[in-house]
Amino acid sequence: MEKTALMPRLLACLLLTIALTVPVPGRAQELAAALHQRLPQAEVLRLTLAQAIRIALEKDPGLKQSANQVASRNIDVAQRQADFAPDLTARLTGAEHFDKTIDPLDGNTDRRDYETASGSLDSTVNLFNGFGDIAALRGAERELAGEQSSYSRAAQTLLFDTVSAFLQTLSSRELIRVRNENLGANLQQQEQVEALYRAGNRPVSDLYQQQAETANAVLDLLLAERDYAVASRRLLQVIGMPPSGRVDLQAPDLAPLEAALVALQLGPPDLAALDQRSDLQAAKYQIEAAAEQIDEARAGYWPTLNLSASLASDYSSLEKGTDFSRQFFDHNPQADIGLTLAVPIFDRLQTRHQVAQARLRQDNARLTLHQRQLQAETELGQAINDFRTAQQLIGVTKTRLTAARQALAAMEERYRVGAATLTELAQLRTQFAEADFERVKARYQLITQEVAIAYYLGDGQRLQALLDQWENAQ
Repeated sequence: MEKTALMPRLLACLLLTIALTVPVPGRAQELAAALHQRLPQAEVLRLTLAQAIRIALEKDPGLKQSANQVASRNIDVAQRQADFAPDLTARLTGAEHFDKTIDPLDGNTDRRDYETASGSLDSTVNLFNGFGDIAALRGAERELAGEQSSYSRAAQTLLFDTVSAFLQTLSSRELIRVRNENLGANLQQQEQVEALYRAGNRPVSDLYQQQAETANAVLDLLLAERDYAVASRRLLQVIGMPPSGRVDLQAPDLAPLEAALVALQLGPPDLAALDQRSDLQAAKYQIEAAAEQIDEARAGYWPTLNLSASLASDYSSLEKGTDFSRQFFDHNPQADIGLTLAVPIFDRLQTRHQVAQARLRQDNARLTLHQRQLQAETELGQAINDFRTAQQLIGVTKTRLTAARQALAAMEERYRVGAATLTELAQLRTQFAEADFERVKARYQLITQEVAIAYYLGDGQRLQALLDQWENAQ
């Protein structure tokens, strides 16, 4: 799909490059304008950051799967709670009997057909099973709490991915602006060189060199447009939308938010707050659930005590003189109630093995928590370092851009009067374009790193405050 979309751009680039090798004034600008007119148009989806987040939360399949896991754990808890209740079973049986007897003296056959019916209500309730049902319920509740924490983390991850993709797409769009301005400056410079060459004030080598610089500017623009298309598709994929359309992102003025983030003073990583991160809490709940599974397995060492009760009755047409109602409800009803005690003596070591397996699961859960804690501390520390670097880059890239702009203006004047070469001018123009390029990257990188700190810290309030500040600047 990307190769097909780039074909019109490559065709326009080829035409423009051919035109740039021919010193015809004004022709390069016309083909540069045609560069974007040749591009295929698609439906535009206008998005704010809040809209992108809302769509992602509604459509993301992974988050829906996580919600299904929470629902499944709720069912497990309900099932464990129901294990404490008695069961109740109703049985009703009816039969038609076809019987005959043969008299051994005379050999006569006597047919005797009759009907029978019976019914019963049976109930059993466990009175004691070594506290296994209690442990099973607690374990299910811990697993539910862990799944809820995992869902919360999945939502935070989706939000982080959406914001990161949104900012990356905005950054790519700004880089197109930088490349466009660089192309326009090179086209203007080419006109000046053409005029100086025709007047006999510059050699033809300057004209050829400038044409090459302009062609490079066209190539940079095409690459920037490709990067923007890739970033746009990535954003649409993250929020669960078909990646076939185009997006028009609505962004606020970054200056107030940038100033606030540059002035932000960060202390050392807050490990106490980090310990409350949702995925770490989920791992802790898994350890607690594993402990309950050990107790549930240990219940196999204990005897079980069950209470059972039954109410039954029957009817037979062989009993002459009594109808169904009198037999079933008056003559034949019977009730039973009893206790059943089962003491395990030898279960082929099944309980022992189940306890051992449960202990191993608990040990693995502890190792998983330790691994996640190390990873979380590393991620948070790296995010803080990256944010501090991004803060410094804001001032550095701003100073560099200002200096590069002033140096370029001075060099353009020197070249105009013949005091500098075109090579010197081209070098400064390239440095200015790169300085503008790095300035754009630094601004969006600063915001991205603040989002990363909130995400790796698991601080939903901090992330929400940043998003509110973004929306208020719209």
